[in-house]
Amino acid sequence: MRVIDGMHRLKVAADQGGTLISARFFEGTESEAFVLSVEGNTRHGLPLTLAERTAAARRILASHPEWSDRMVASVTGLSPKTVRDLRHSAQISAPEVTARVGRDGRVRPLDPAAGRLRAAELLRKNPRASLRRIADEAGISPGTVRDVKERLRRGEEPVPRARNRKRMSGPPTRKDSSNLPTPRPNRAPVQSEDLRACLETLTGDPVLRYSENGRRLLRVLSAISVLIENREQLLRSVPSHWAGTIYRIAMECSKEWQEFAQQMEVLEEAR
Repeated sequence: MRVIDGMHRLKVAADQGGTLISARFFEGTESEAFVLSVEGNTRHGLPLTLAERTAAARRILASHPEWSDRMVASVTGLSPKTVRDLRHSAQISAPEVTARVGRDGRVRPLDPAAGRLRAAELLRKNPRASLRRIADEAGISPGTVRDVKERLRRGEEPVPRARNRKRMSGPPTRKDSSNLPTPRPNRAPVQSEDLRACLETLTGDPVLRYSENGRRLLRVLSAISVLIENREQLLRSVPSHWAGTIYRIAMECSKEWQEFAQQMEVLEEAR
């Protein structure tokens, strides 16, 4: 009979002499009730302070270590980067997990290479098993299982070379770029002066132009070309008090693009 959300409404009703109030009952653990309370107080009513949201994130990370940084951020109203820094701080004591649950409810392994190796092992034992069954047991997507299966059929390793390098060398640090994967000799980076020509070629492809997701991809790529061509002007237009926020957004975008590029490499190698 603990009030999770609506303490002020309850007090107002009591002050007005009320004896009955509408309520929604919630059955769950104490940690689940805490998450629901934090989520409610970050979306309406008197907002939590930064210190309160930070303390709430630490508690949720300890009770739900399997949640992704973005999942915790969506509940506490913090940025995913702040949650990631809190997770790696010495103040968080939580059991080790091999996968995390995202905001969409999907479970993703922390080490994609481990999931691929597990899928390869299962496919060797039972080649006729369905992709969905292998995906559920290995903790990866059916599309990744399909890629692993094709690699095994061609006699290749189940983990792409880029991911193998990343797994052996560890994540690159911001100050040391020597661990970053270098482009292959046959795939040179697109120069800024050639970017517009590449975009014009892509825009002329009817497969992209006449599909909703294709047009969405073209818009995203066009926005990147605007950034490349006007970077200096855009930098000068940023107010100093927003520099930190835009920095964090840019870092998140760069990470998303890196993951996107790695998935494009997987698709290219699967051809």
